Amino acid sequence: MSAQEEFNQLVNNNRSRFTSHPEDHDHDSDPHFSDDEPTSRLRSRQTVDSSDEEADDMVSSRTANTNYHIPNTVYEANTGPKGVIADAQAFERARKKSFRRTLLSAAGLDSDSPSYSSSTRDDVPLAGGDQSSASEDDDEARFMRKWRQSRMHELQDRNSRRSSPRGRRFGSVQTVDAVGYLDAIEKVTSDTVVVVCIYDQKSDDSAMVEECLVTIARRQPTTRFVKLHQDIAEMDHIKAPALLAYRGGDVFATIIDVLHNIPRGRSCSADSLEDLLKLNHVL
Repeated sequence: MSAQEEFNQLVNNNRSRFTSHPEDHDHDSDPHFSDDEPTSRLRSRQTVDSSDEEADDMVSSRTANTNYHIPNTVYEANTGPKGVIADAQAFERARKKSFRRTLLSAAGLDSDSPSYSSSTRDDVPLAGGDQSSASEDDDEARFMRKWRQSRMHELQDRNSRRSSPRGRRFGSVQTVDAVGYLDAIEKVTSDTVVVVCIYDQKSDDSAMVEECLVTIARRQPTTRFVKLHQDIAEMDHIKAPALLAYRGGDVFATIIDVLHNIPRGRSCSADSLEDLLKLNHVL
């Protein structure tokens, strides 16, 4: 073998053994810099290195996909996305608390009143961890229970006032249309007497009776007095002025031709008309 061939062989052998810089040769065995490292392992290491960035992306994507739903509990929420979530939770709790206070105030209640405190704190206390995780649900349940109780009390009080014979006072004569006429005789207690005057504004006799009824209505505040125009009443067989008395939605007295039914020798006045109503067991 010639000297030139021996030199070329030596150079080729060195090239096959060292394909990188001599200073980098010591790192070829390092698994972190291996050219033969699987792609999945590289991706795994990249995922670990960028965990903080992916955490931010995960929070943003989850928030967008759930219509900005705020989680109930986040532990170790200090800064970054977790801190923002914690602040949002605090704001949501404050908003709900303000909303409850507004509703309770409208219902005549106060969250600091004894009745509210006693009825909303009578649940059996939970264990430490469970109580912390279920506090929001318990708060909502207590609030809704208290709100239903306040509404029930309000409706019961309203019904008791309506059922009381002295609970509703009138004291005037109200002009009504067809709908008001039905409301007047139906939307009262069963023992309330409603006197309906069929009137005609062109009749002097009707005007006289109407004036007397105004005085009688002030004297009898527990009896309701209304007047309905004869054209709206569509009662062809009844000529104005006429008086109809209702109790429990049914007619129990009818007085037509009022002036001719006043006792003989007496003129039409509040006293004589009131006596006529008493004779017919209206008052």
